[in-house]
Amino acid sequence: MPKNEPGAVRPGRALFALTLAVSVVLLGSTILNVALPQMAGALDAGGAAQQWILNGYTLTFAGFLLVAGDAGDRFGLKRLLIWGTAAFTVTTVVCGVLDSVFWVVVLRALMGVAAAAIMPTSLAVILRVFPAEKRAGAIAVWAAVSGLSFSLGPLLGGALLSAGLWWGSVLELTAVFGLLAFLSVAAWVPEIRGSGAGRLRMTPVAGSLGGIALLVYGVVHLDQGGWGSAGTWLPVLLGTGILAVLIVTELRHREPLVDVALFRHLPFTVALTALTLGSFVVFGYMYVITFYLQVERGYTPLQTGLLLIPLSGGLLLGAPLSRLLSQKIGSRTTMALGLGLTALAFVAATKLGAHTTTVWFMLDALALSLGFAQVLTPGITLASASVPAERAGAGSALLNTLRQLGSALGVAVLGSVLWSHYSSLMHHRLAGVPAAIRNAASDSLTSALATGSPSAAHAAGPAFLEALHEVCLIAAAVTAMALLATLLIRNRRSHSTPRSPGFIGG
Repeated sequence: MPKNEPGAVRPGRALFALTLAVSVVLLGSTILNVALPQMAGALDAGGAAQQWILNGYTLTFAGFLLVAGDAGDRFGLKRLLIWGTAAFTVTTVVCGVLDSVFWVVVLRALMGVAAAAIMPTSLAVILRVFPAEKRAGAIAVWAAVSGLSFSLGPLLGGALLSAGLWWGSVLELTAVFGLLAFLSVAAWVPEIRGSGAGRLRMTPVAGSLGGIALLVYGVVHLDQGGWGSAGTWLPVLLGTGILAVLIVTELRHREPLVDVALFRHLPFTVALTALTLGSFVVFGYMYVITFYLQVERGYTPLQTGLLLIPLSGGLLLGAPLSRLLSQKIGSRTTMALGLGLTALAFVAATKLGAHTTTVWFMLDALALSLGFAQVLTPGITLASASVPAERAGAGSALLNTLRQLGSALGVAVLGSVLWSHYSSLMHHRLAGVPAAIRNAASDSLTSALATGSPSAAHAAGPAFLEALHEVCLIAAAVTAMALLATLLIRNRRSHSTPRSPGFIGG
């Protein structure tokens, strides 16, 4: 039997290789969170620089997902996976030994390009290798293991940093997993030939990268000048305009790289909305909560990683639970329940304080991730069922592009809200202290504690907590919007949701 036919492979080994590859991508996204306080000192990285270190990865990730999905469909999924895991490993190794914020951001961006070759391709291989009756189970495993790596990153990174290693050690560890993923993909993922037709269109990629980068740049600038500053609203306006032109252009193209027509299918739109907004709040939460645990509460990186274990636990427990719920009450209702639980967890997070017990924090984090798990697996299944097999790469690329855009904007928006509100409060509360101390203390919580000023240290904690609570309320409101969209967007005909033995519609 030919190699590229599903029956010629061992699906279990292929699934292991695919989940390992995608776990490496998510490790690269989350493992640096616990290293941010150390990076702030070692690289002299302020709040905006830290956001760019994280977003340099997610921006190119989102921007190149579309061309990566199309490239997989044209030139072969395994070939793209091999090149992607190899490039990811090399760029990660280099990034971990740099000592300049600029070059760290550049290498993080190159890591994002390589990651873009992995994420949609791994999902596309699952859709091609597994028969319909086993596809939902494979996606559930893929999502569960992905969820494990989501918070395994902070735990592993925290262990290395608490052992006294430099901040780049967390990236070197990620590179080790990248090498294992490369070897597993080469050995166990089947050859799936592409169409080999046509040329890749890079204009949409440039447009998506430029639009997203300008949009995020403007939002990150929010904590420096507010919405009234031209450095904030002008990039946001330009970025939104570029993305709007891109959408209109792709709608008119004979072979669109961005298959905007998929949005006409309501189940796809519902799932994508929930997944994008869910990624927005969860990744934003991961960014802000690190400062709460390590700087405000004074936990070590390892302790921080341990406290974030419930994020993995909720996703691991939630993946099989979401399948059972989907079978009984439908995917849409399962997603709605998950979004409701996530919103409640964010409301509860507004009670986090300087002396909140670790049990309370961990239970709240568990509820948040358990809720998101009820969105993740049913949402991916619901959206993937709308994509023809021959366009699996491009379809999963669009799905993951918007998820990554949501992640980047979550860090940018919620991070900027956190530090802009904190800065405003500190400027007001330190009105009587010297300007040099006031300005330094207003930059970040870490900077305030480093000034050595008792007044700055006394004001910083309450100001940070007030800003954190505002972020949690905004996250709860965004989650509630996703919940409303899930409940209110309905099919005109009940049979419009595609079904198969392995797919549960909602």
